[in-house]
Amino acid sequence: MSWPSRRRVLQAGLVSLADLLVEGPLSREARAESRRGIFDAHLHTPSENGELFQWHQITKTMPDFVAYLDKCGVRRGVISAARSNTAREPDSYRAGNREVARYAERWRGRFRPSCVVTPFRIEEALREIEECATQLGFLWIGEFCNYMTGYRYDTPEWKSVMELAARLNLVVQIHTNTAEMRFLADTFPSNTIVFPHFGGNTKDIFERIAIVAAHPNTLIDVSGSGIERVGILERAVGEIGADRVLYGSDFTINEPSAVIARVRNAFLTAADREKILYGNLDRLLARAGRK
Repeated sequence: MSWPSRRRVLQAGLVSLADLLVEGPLSREARAESRRGIFDAHLHTPSENGELFQWHQITKTMPDFVAYLDKCGVRRGVISAARSNTAREPDSYRAGNREVARYAERWRGRFRPSCVVTPFRIEEALREIEECATQLGFLWIGEFCNYMTGYRYDTPEWKSVMELAARLNLVVQIHTNTAEMRFLADTFPSNTIVFPHFGGNTKDIFERIAIVAAHPNTLIDVSGSGIERVGILERAVGEIGADRVLYGSDFTINEPSAVIARVRNAFLTAADREKILYGNLDRLLARAGRK
């Protein structure tokens, strides 16, 4: 093997010498990733009050969180605060939303903040979403996890949340079971909805893929269980299309690099892998917030 010329190395810019020496399609994908950065659609930050979604707590602070993403090769992400997901009162979810706004400012260009509310005191919840969107520049709301605080998605209050999100053109990320998923997809065709997770068993996984495939306003992120099963990602891309499948890890709960490995090793084209790892989320956020 001949060594690349010095001129070629200099022209490569951010591309490393190792990239130049490695043959094959993965090296081209790696070079694209080095320019754009793997983009994680599903991250939960540790909160300043000590709340953290992790079985055994090891990444307890935001610098720990960032360092672990660096280790895994995740360069960008959409972040929501753990304390916002468990909040029942407006003061608590507001504090979490302001945390992620500060993190996005501190690590400018790396993180996109997401607003999470609990729709019990609905007027305050709606006011918080609007403030995050119009004053703080949030383009994303969720991940909403109704099982954590006991609200439902088939209520007038939740309808108000979805109507406001549609008016502001915000991406809505919603954790659901399959029945809730079908209801939301059928009821809110004007919203851009990201459904996390493939599911826990074959019937559930195939049904979730079919729901997203049938509703062009919806996407699925590949975090959680199901992604580790060879063939599931390929089926999702085959039925839904690569343009509506997003890389997401659900870190700090789940391991980001394991999901990256499954995407990189999937029986997909290089173009499809690039869409999943960063391209689709780039485009989704570029469209969000526009009236």
